[in-house]
Amino acid sequence: MEIFYFSSGIVAVALTYAVAGVFKLKQQVDFLKVDIDQLHNLRVIEIDDVNRRIKDDVNDVYRAMDSRLDKLEDRLTKNS
Repeated sequence: MEIFYFSSGIVAVALTYAVAGVFKLKQQVDFLKVDIDQLHNLRVIEIDDVNRRIKDDVNDVYRAMDSRLDKLEDRLTKNS
C-alpha cells in the first residue's frame, strides 16, 4: 500500500509540473504573439513613413522642375 501512495504522489507531482509547464509555455506563446503584432505595426508605420517621404521628395522635384520651366518660358517669351 505504501508503494501505491508513493507512486501516486510521484505521479501527482509530475502532473503538477507538467501542467505548470504547459501554462508557462502558453504564456510565452501569448507574449510572442503580442510581440509579433507590435513588430508588424511598427513595420507598417515605417513603410508608411518611407512612402510619405518618397512622395514628398517626388513632389519637391516636380515643383523645382515646374519653377525652372516657368523661368525658361518667361525668358523665351521676353526675348521673342
